[in-house]
Amino acid sequence: MTMVLAVALGGALGAPLRFLLERWVTSRMSGVTFVVAFAWGLFAVNVTGSALAGVVFAATSGALQTFLLTGFCGALTTFSGYAWELNRLWSGPRLDFWASFIFTPIAAVAAFWLTWQVTLAFVGG
Repeated sequence: MTMVLAVALGGALGAPLRFLLERWVTSRMSGVTFVVAFAWGLFAVNVTGSALAGVVFAATSGALQTFLLTGFCGALTTFSGYAWELNRLWSGPRLDFWASFIFTPIAAVAAFWLTWQVTLAFVGG
């Protein structure tokens, strides 16, 4: 039961942060277009959450890891948010969709791996 509560509390904190961070970044980057319109808010929450997950995965364990990794980071980097944003982009130019669809998960995985490895080097894992 402790683990279920840890996930629930972490998710209750991560989900609103995802919403607020995504909206804030999107509002700041709404006029920024390089070659394509890009889902900057989606990118920011997923890369930030994945980077944090790498640190948490390497540096914690037990209930704290469950709270932070599964609950907080899990809610911060939800696939449903990714799917919702991509659905929005689908109605526009297809290049906009593909840029966000391909680049965001690659960057998120890279952020996780990099912070995981750097944290392991510091904590002696």
